[in-house]
Amino acid sequence: MRNKNLLTMKQPDLGKKILELRKQKGLTQEELVEKCNINVRTIQRIEAGETMPRSFTIKTILEALDATINLEEFTNEVVLTNQDKKKLNLAWIFGVIYFVFGFVETIADVYQFTKDQSIFNGLLYTSIKVISSVAFVLFFMGFLRVAKIYAHKLLEIIVYVFMIAYVLFEFYDIFLINFSEETVGVSLILELLVFGVVQIIFGIGLLQLKSRLGTLVQVCGVLEIITGVLLSTVVLASLGLFLLIPTIIIEIIVIYKIARK
Repeated sequence: MRNKNLLTMKQPDLGKKILELRKQKGLTQEELVEKCNINVRTIQRIEAGETMPRSFTIKTILEALDATINLEEFTNEVVLTNQDKKKLNLAWIFGVIYFVFGFVETIADVYQFTKDQSIFNGLLYTSIKVISSVAFVLFFMGFLRVAKIYAHKLLEIIVYVFMIAYVLFEFYDIFLINFSEETVGVSLILELLVFGVVQIIFGIGLLQLKSRLGTLVQVCGVLEIITGVLLSTVVLASLGLFLLIPTIIIEIIVIYKIARK
């Protein structure tokens, strides 16, 4: 069953149609207000195309006018199917797993690259990296789903790039275990530069959806860009890594909110 929960109205076409129906019924705005118990200023703004009414408000007005219209003629619909919701719910759950597991991975990285394997041996370290890669990909599949729902090509492409880069660098970390500190240092700089740039573009993609998904996505986009800039400078990377904590939390909330709309 297709669930039309995300709905944006095209104005002023809808307002013009309601105005036309009201006049056909011979009603003034005040008389319509009495029938549907909606504020007269709201009616005025809807008819003038100044506001985006909720679907409940439209239904109430149409009932008062004893009229029916094909809303699809006046809507720019974003449809969430049950499959969409399942994938988004799965994504934010794996986002939580990725977030929590990230602390374990950070500790493992410190032990490995300081050549201290007293806790995390090679096999355990490899397992941690594989789990982290799987969790990240399943988490970001949620953003891929959002990109497809909203037909946002830039976001779709950069999410693919993000996932591929993350997995490649995770396995590259495993490969670097037995290399010198100099090699590891150069590789770390490369990772910071790549993820910095990718994160900036990802943030720009999210910002382009702010008018459709609201303030939280805007905040997330700004944080992504700031974090990406800090990472790509290398010298401020530690601050960027710290900002990743609230950034990932907001990413999870964004996917959760979209799944629940």
